[in-house]
Amino acid sequence: TVLGLSSCSAVEQIQDLMEPPETPTEIVPSDRELRKLFLVKQNDKYGFIDKTGRIRIKFQFDDARNFYEGLAAVKVGERWGYINEQGKMVIKPQFETHLRFSEGLAPARRLNEDYGFIDKKGNMVIKPKFEDATYFSEGLARVTIGGLWGYIDKRGEVAIKPEFRGEVGRGFFKDGLAAVRKSSGFDYGYIDKEGNVVIEPEFNYGGDFINNLARIKMGEGEGGWGYINEGGEKVIRPRFDFALDYSEGLAAVKIGEQYGYIDLSGNRVIQPQFDFAGSFSEELAEVRIGDYFGYINKEGEMILDPEEYKFKSASPFNNGVAEVRDEENKVGYINKLGQWVWPPTD
Repeated sequence: TVLGLSSCSAVEQIQDLMEPPETPTEIVPSDRELRKLFLVKQNDKYGFIDKTGRIRIKFQFDDARNFYEGLAAVKVGERWGYINEQGKMVIKPQFETHLRFSEGLAPARRLNEDYGFIDKKGNMVIKPKFEDATYFSEGLARVTIGGLWGYIDKRGEVAIKPEFRGEVGRGFFKDGLAAVRKSSGFDYGYIDKEGNVVIEPEFNYGGDFINNLARIKMGEGEGGWGYINEGGEKVIRPRFDFALDYSEGLAAVKIGEQYGYIDLSGNRVIQPQFDFAGSFSEELAEVRIGDYFGYINKEGEMILDPEEYKFKSASPFNNGVAEVRDEENKVGYINKLGQWVWPPTD
């Protein structure tokens, strides 16, 4: 999106296996962080507001990302650095590419260098030696070496040797397990933090474990989405045309051409009736009917009606605020009453 953060509840990119997601998604660990400040853009500059819409960090950056672990990446000219929640530049702009902080470290790359990891003072504490790198989860980070990816610990030492392929899927550790694939095909299994295969590869897709359940896909084409437990048992039979991760005890699933919601036992609790459905956050979930998004509660009641509000896209609520786009594709923030906290801007 314009603000550099898209809905965490939307469909992950699965490259050639799936159609493109209906809302773009940054591939990040599934744990969410309560947000104090929200990214906004005005007159081609970026700044931050609080949940009431008050400007807390003035518009001054050429690009920016939202805060994680108290720091936000900001771009000045052609380089990225990091600010704290008071707007102070604590890591000077020096990186060509960057990712957010997780577990106190962030992948970053300077011009003509490989990826390394910096601490919150900007020190390169893990030397640049990776072709690609992503976030730490449960003490391990996925990195690419020689075209294959494995995992390192926080000392930068290889904890699980590079033997996995592609960038399809998340590959983050959750409850001690991570979905990986070794071949060039779509054959996902799960490893533990020692790299041992604990769930044999038999899935066309494997997601993170949430509420002790992970979404998987069996076979190609329509259908085949279901959920396994940490023992690899198919506890919710693969029968859906698509499935999202569980959030707040419910998961959006696609049956035929429409989305509804199931509970942790696989029972339908909100009947399929939406053209798209996201994940619940703060008791509300974004749904689409026709061309527009709105929000429902866990009883399936429409709280913010799509035809009334006419949002072209919508994101999960965080600290009572959600990012949406209006009919002109401008970005703003609303509260749970549907009132503008920050009116739409370019």
